[in-house]
Amino acid sequence: MNKDDVPLDHATKERFQKDQLRIESGLNHKEEYAAEITAPSRRINYAEQYKAKKTEKSETHSDVSDEEVAELVEVVTRNKAVGYVALFVALASLFVWPVLLGISGIVLGVIAFLMGNKRLGSWSIALGFIAVAAYLLLVPYYA
Repeated sequence: MNKDDVPLDHATKERFQKDQLRIESGLNHKEEYAAEITAPSRRINYAEQYKAKKTEKSETHSDVSDEEVAELVEVVTRNKAVGYVALFVALASLFVWPVLLGISGIVLGVIAFLMGNKRLGSWSIALGFIAVAAYLLLVPYYA
């Protein structure tokens, strides 16, 4: 911790957590992609905008309600659950009922991808396609 770091008050921490949940859940429509390919010109401190200004009276009131935070946590958890179910179905399709479970894994993967869980959704879609393609390519040899 540097000497110029100001400790965050409760309201600021809640606002920071809300923004982090919004970013992780894929609900952030103001996301910037160009920062991933450019070199930063200075050290980036993401919590800088949330630091309390040096004022005479510290604000203890939070503009973020507990219901909003709970709702965002629920959305993130639900998105991850759909992604893990899609991945499980896609993995199971490699061993049992490749066409039925493979297509189900693809559909659930697309749903998970659209809900914001892009990594698990992509893996589920890819594994579902591999299972269906392998089945359709190998069936003529065994029939």
